[in-house]
Amino acid sequence: MLIWASVPGYDGFYEVSNYGDIRSLTRSVPYGRHKGMVYKGRGLIQFISGKYLSVKLAKAGITETRYVHELVMLAFEGVRPTLKNRYQIRHLDGNRLSNCLSNLKYGTAKENAADRKLHARGLVAVK
Repeated sequence: MLIWASVPGYDGFYEVSNYGDIRSLTRSVPYGRHKGMVYKGRGLIQFISGKYLSVKLAKAGITETRYVHELVMLAFEGVRPTLKNRYQIRHLDGNRLSNCLSNLKYGTAKENAADRKLHARGLVAVK
């Protein structure tokens, strides 16, 4: 089932789905030279940046490039847990372009490295 959640820090501007889609929301711009202009919501174009799918998000005239897998996890699982070693986002099937929530999980660098070894052998990581 498709579920949309607000992108934290961009409430009212963008939403992310549990399938890794990002969309902007219809909104009126309250600032700058386009003050009062209404932007119609639409799906955002994703592009590869640093081996991962990314999108550009804008708010208050500031544009930022963000990884899709980070937005999915932030919206649905919350902020990354922090321990002695900072947690990473694992792509359980080894495909960096598959950003479905069911394919993503927070884990340690050690767990992520073990996943890479499994994928190199053609095996799939255990959720």
